[in-house]
Amino acid sequence: MRRSTFILSMILFVCWSFGGYSKKAEAKTMALIKAGDFFPEVPMQAPEDAKDRAYLGLTEGKTFTLKQVKADLVVVEILNVYCPICQLQASIYNKLFDLIENDPETKGRIKLIGIAAGNGNLEVKDFRDKRNVPFPILPDQNFEMHRAIGGSRTPFTIYVRQDPSGHAGVVMGTHLGANRNYKHLLADLRGMMAEDLASIRKESQKKAGDTIIIKPLLSEKKLLEKVKNIFTTFNGETKNFQQIALKKSSRKVFTCLVEGKGRTERMFAEVISRPPPCGDCHDIHFIYVFDASGTILKFVPIQLTKKGNKAWNSGEVLKMRKRLLGKSITQRLLFNPDVDAISGATITSEVIFDSLSQGKMLLRELKKMGLI
Repeated sequence: MRRSTFILSMILFVCWSFGGYSKKAEAKTMALIKAGDFFPEVPMQAPEDAKDRAYLGLTEGKTFTLKQVKADLVVVEILNVYCPICQLQASIYNKLFDLIENDPETKGRIKLIGIAAGNGNLEVKDFRDKRNVPFPILPDQNFEMHRAIGGSRTPFTIYVRQDPSGHAGVVMGTHLGANRNYKHLLADLRGMMAEDLASIRKESQKKAGDTIIIKPLLSEKKLLEKVKNIFTTFNGETKNFQQIALKKSSRKVFTCLVEGKGRTERMFAEVISRPPPCGDCHDIHFIYVFDASGTILKFVPIQLTKKGNKAWNSGEVLKMRKRLLGKSITQRLLFNPDVDAISGATITSEVIFDSLSQGKMLLRELKKMGLI
């Protein structure tokens, strides 16, 4: 009995010593909008062009929601203008648009709309002009719609059946990645228009949707060491280092006290891991440090890539630091691609700016916990 207990204890000790601290951190899984879901009623910027407004059936107002689009079925493409696959997809959906508009049975009943995650008006206009896109593409510069549908890579297409009663449309299905066979797709869209709306929602809810998986690059032990080492670069002695157990979010946040020159200051660090709005690009991983006021003090990359998925060099990291340090996470960081983007890494740059613009809620929670 004693021998068995000893062996079991040794096994548990080995598992605790070598598994609990060196294992990979758990992968982060993000569920995307799926068939059977209602399409989010996130306000979008109404097109200024009269032709685009007429196509969507909009009469007035600076914003609108998708349920206001006059159609039986709406094909919504989530894209990013710098995404190579989205650029190739443009000509395919141009052909789909022509087929729909030249068929009396589908014209006016099926409509296309693009939503450009992370892009502003000028970027969208340039994309449409270069690729002769005939249907409206709307800016989603602050990633609001992108977040609402789950934060997908791009292109991500959502098929939405409109509800004649005026309620939010129902998602018929989705497609992640390139959608090359536009003739086959049109046949599927015709079928979607013929289905009963109530039964669609009931049956579709049984189906699983797409997910985005973000794999960690560091073990929990190495990540803890990295964050702790960042804190030690401040002038002072670090004490009470810990990960904060947040109740209202899954954000990975750490804190410690830095004592030096007769004063004690609490510092915080958040580890960011996000998929880019691009099907070809690597995930984005970095750490930033901020103080109790929300001022950004340090920016440390874990994995940041540019065109060809090449790692940023030291000069590029330095440029981003200069753009970020001293700014506050309590306010939206306005991203200007002509000034703020790292060359060949515009998508990564805009995601960094957006991530650091989500701090107001975090500071509020830290304050309620008595840490600020």
